[in-house]
Amino acid sequence: MKCIILEDNPQDLDLIRWYITQESSLELKASFTSVPDALSYINEFEPPLLFMDIDMPIMKGIDLYKKLQYHPICVFVTAHSEYAIESYETQAFDFILKPLTANRFNRCVSRLKEYEQLKKRADLYDTLFETQSVMIKEGTAVHRVPLNDIIYIEALNDYSKVVTKTRNYITLSKLKHFLEKLPQKDFIRIHRSYAVAKQSIENITGNELKIAGQQLPIGKTFRLVLKMELTS
Repeated sequence: MKCIILEDNPQDLDLIRWYITQESSLELKASFTSVPDALSYINEFEPPLLFMDIDMPIMKGIDLYKKLQYHPICVFVTAHSEYAIESYETQAFDFILKPLTANRFNRCVSRLKEYEQLKKRADLYDTLFETQSVMIKEGTAVHRVPLNDIIYIEALNDYSKVVTKTRNYITLSKLKHFLEKLPQKDFIRIHRSYAVAKQSIENITGNELKIAGQQLPIGKTFRLVLKMELTS
């Protein structure tokens, strides 16, 4: 996957560049320390993947991403955790806190590979909803997944990843459309990228929700509805 870096800190730029060059699935096309130079390149060549800092002179990385006319995959790499919720609201693919480590970078790359594989196999996925289960086709296999086995659903652009107690499934359906087919009494959207099974929620702390041992972000536009649902 062709990518570029926008990072105004030279040391952080060198580190991200080094990690990318060590990964055979990524091809670094250019790197920039200034927003105007990066924006000019992006508008001309439309790279499919961006690694960007957020807090930069002239324009924040999030604001630059919102200005783009096309929709590249964006991974924000920043030292400012307070931007996490806003970055997810823009449907960023990933949000990595500095200092960037090899382990965290590799986790991001694994998700990128998974997403690229999904796009190549899009015609292999189909979904059929039943009363108490959902039929998910993956290639030649068809899985009947009981609704009470679903823990949460994650949006992956045009796909949805269904996370259950035993394994994950991929559907060729956007999260919004997938959620419309599920019983509203059992599932609730907590973020533009996540919907969860109410019965699986363990606790809520600040802007995060714990479910099945994982921390998921709560979008600011969904907080009030979530609070009302859980207290009713």
